[in-house]
Amino acid sequence: MDVLLVKTSSMGDIVHTFPAITDAARALPGIRFHWVVEEAFADLAARHPAVVEVIPVAVRRWRKNPLRSLKEWQAFKRRLKAENYDAVIDAQGLIKSAFLTRLAQGPKFGLDKESAREPLSARVLDHPLAVPRQQHAIERTRQLFAQALQYPLSACLPDYGIASHNNAQPLAAGSQLIFFHGTTWPSKHWPENYWQSLAGMAVANGLKVLLPWGTEAEKEAA
Repeated sequence: MDVLLVKTSSMGDIVHTFPAITDAARALPGIRFHWVVEEAFADLAARHPAVVEVIPVAVRRWRKNPLRSLKEWQAFKRRLKAENYDAVIDAQGLIKSAFLTRLAQGPKFGLDKESAREPLSARVLDHPLAVPRQQHAIERTRQLFAQALQYPLSACLPDYGIASHNNAQPLAAGSQLIFFHGTTWPSKHWPENYWQSLAGMAVANGLKVLLPWGTEAEKEAA
């Protein structure tokens, strides 16, 4: 079974999709995912063993210079239309993901207008599905996949499906830790006192904490 997955960004959303892919791979042995994802996250998406192909898209870059990017866009469309998929899943529920989903060949599944963040995205779907919004994105995606691919929803804890090849080792004194404290949405900010407590623990154990920033507000927080 070949499934085209459309979820283009961002990094957290990509990672949040892994448990749903793991569920599907366990319920439907041999399933193969082809993932349309922003070029910056292509390597990350390819890390799940059930993802057999990553199809990079560069919507962010193409929008800046559409004329210069025309050939790339046309090549992307040809690639997307080259295969008839058993299922196409828009796991993002945005107008931009719907625009890409509609180009693909195969029955289209995704969030219905009551479930999607941008209700108009459901207009391109053959099978709009209801997934309650008041829950974590990981669980919503797991439920969406289970409905779309018709297998029982797993009751297990989320499994990201990526085997670790590194054995965790204690950090030596003087090791550096980078705290990525900035986020796009204010609702996703971890409280500053939590960062302060964590930094205090790190310094007390002989570690060095680095605080990057990209805006004046992040600089002030750092």
